Amino acid sequence: MMKKSSPINPYFLTILSILIFGLTSCSEDFFNQQAGDRITPDQHYKTSLDATISAMGTVASLQDLLPQLIMMDGLRSDQMDITPNAGMYLRELNTHSYTASNPYTDASDLYKVIVDCNEVLANLHTVAENDRNFDPYIEFFFKGALIGMRSWAYLNIVRLYNEVAYIPDNLITLPENLEQTIMSKDEILDTLVNQITPYIHDDSDGNEKVELKLPYFVNTKALLGEIYLEKNDYANAATYLKLACESYGDQSSVLKVDKSYKDEAWTAIFQNSESAFLENISVIPFNSQEDQFNPLANWLGRDFHYLVKPSMVLVDSFKTQIPLSGDPGDLYRGIGISIGEDTISKVNDSTFNFDYSITKYAMVPSDPFGTDIILSRAADLHLMLAEAYNRMGDDESQGFALMLLNAGVNKENPKPSEFAKWRNNIGVRGRVYMASNEIPEEITGEAKTLMIEDLIIAERSLELAFEGKRFSDLVRVAERRGDPAYLADRVAAKFEGTPDYSTIHSKMMDPANWYLDPR
Repeated sequence: MMKKSSPINPYFLTILSILIFGLTSCSEDFFNQQAGDRITPDQHYKTSLDATISAMGTVASLQDLLPQLIMMDGLRSDQMDITPNAGMYLRELNTHSYTASNPYTDASDLYKVIVDCNEVLANLHTVAENDRNFDPYIEFFFKGALIGMRSWAYLNIVRLYNEVAYIPDNLITLPENLEQTIMSKDEILDTLVNQITPYIHDDSDGNEKVELKLPYFVNTKALLGEIYLEKNDYANAATYLKLACESYGDQSSVLKVDKSYKDEAWTAIFQNSESAFLENISVIPFNSQEDQFNPLANWLGRDFHYLVKPSMVLVDSFKTQIPLSGDPGDLYRGIGISIGEDTISKVNDSTFNFDYSITKYAMVPSDPFGTDIILSRAADLHLMLAEAYNRMGDDESQGFALMLLNAGVNKENPKPSEFAKWRNNIGVRGRVYMASNEIPEEITGEAKTLMIEDLIIAERSLELAFEGKRFSDLVRVAERRGDPAYLADRVAAKFEGTPDYSTIHSKMMDPANWYLDPR
C-alpha cells in the first residue's frame, strides 16, 4: 500500500468534474496509511473510508515505477538520447542491449498493482456488509475502477514483454511456488476486454447511472478503447474512445480539447496536473515538500544530473512545425516549453551551438521535483480516436480523424451531428496554433490511410513527448502494417551519421527485439 503522502484531499469522487462527496476524517497523508501494518484485512474493511484508503493504495508503486517507464520509453524510441553523464544502464536502453541487472527494465511494480487490486476487490463485499453508505452502485463503481487499474497494469506489462504472467483474481499474495499461466498479447487483450466491459457505464436498461471519477484511476472506457485499438478493432476503439471523451456528463469543455489550455495555457496541463481536470484523467501526484520527489527533473535537468536529453530528431521536428502564422516552430509545446535550449558556444555573429534538455518535468519553479506524471489525458484520447477513425477507412470517418487532429469541431460548418456536444473542440493542433495538415486530393485509398496515420503518430510524438507513449505507438503501427522498417527507421534515426546507426537499424528490423526478455 501507499508509503508516500499526498498534497491533495485523498477522498473525492467527481461527477461532471465537481466534488460530490468527501470524507472529512481522511487526512492528507492517506498514502502513508497501511492497514496491514496495524490490523488484519478482516478488521480493516469496515467503512467507505477503509475501501477508499485501500483503493488509493493500489497505485502506490506507480510513484516509483512511472519515472523508470518514461526513461525506458524515451531511450528505446526516438525521443531521448543519452548524455556523457549517463551510466551503463541508460546506455543499454539507448542501444537496446540489456543486462539482467538493469533496474529500468524491472516492471515488477506493475504486478504489485495487480496483486493489490485483487486484495481490495476480494474484500469490498465486507465493506458493503458493514457500511450502508457503501451501496451496491458504489461497490460496483469501485470494482470497475479497480479492474480498470489492474487491466492498465496488464496492458503495460504485455507491451513491454509481449506476454504476461496472469495472476488469478482470487490471488492476493504471491506464493513462492506459483505455477504461472503465461498469456500472449492476444490472449491477455481478449481477457481484459471481457473483464472491463461489464463495468462500462451505459444506460441500456433505461436507467442511466451517475458516472463517477476516482482520482488517480484510469477511465475504463478510454482503456477499453485503447485495448481495442491495440487489437486493430477500429470500430469498437472509436466507440469507446469517443464515449470516454464524453464521460462525466458530456460537458462541452471536459475532455474536449477546447480553449481552456490554448496557446500559452498549454503548460498549465503539467504545472498543476491534478487540478487540470478538463484535460487530465489520471494523474500520479508528486510533491517534494511532502517527501514525494519526482526524480525526472533530477535525471533530465541540465543543472542537475543531466543523464538524458531530447534527441535531435525530436528537436528538429518541433523546430520545423508550421504555425498558423509566423516563423516555423512549435511555439507552445516545443523549444522553451517541453525542451530547454542553452547556448554552449558561438561560431560567429549569427551562428551558435546549442545544447538541449528536457524541461517538461520542471515546469514548476517553486517545486522542480514535484511535477506530477500524467497517465491519461484528453489529447491522448483524441489522437487515438483519430487513429481509429482513420483506420475505419471511409471518407466520413477519415474526415473526423483530420478534424480531431487539426482545427477541431469548432471549425466545421455544418458541425457533424455525432459531435453535437463538441462545439468548443478546437483540435489538437488548433489548440497550439499549428497549421492544419491536409491530404492532397490525388492521394486516395490505402495511401491516404497511411498518410493520415503518419500525421497522427507524428502529432502524438509532439503533443505527448516524454509522456511514455512513443515506443508502444511505433510498435502498434509497425505490427499493424507488418512493416518492421516503420519502427526501425524511426528508432535508428537518432543515430544517423554514427557507427551505431546500422547496428540499431538491423536490430530493430527483428520484431523480437521490440520486447524485453521477461525471464
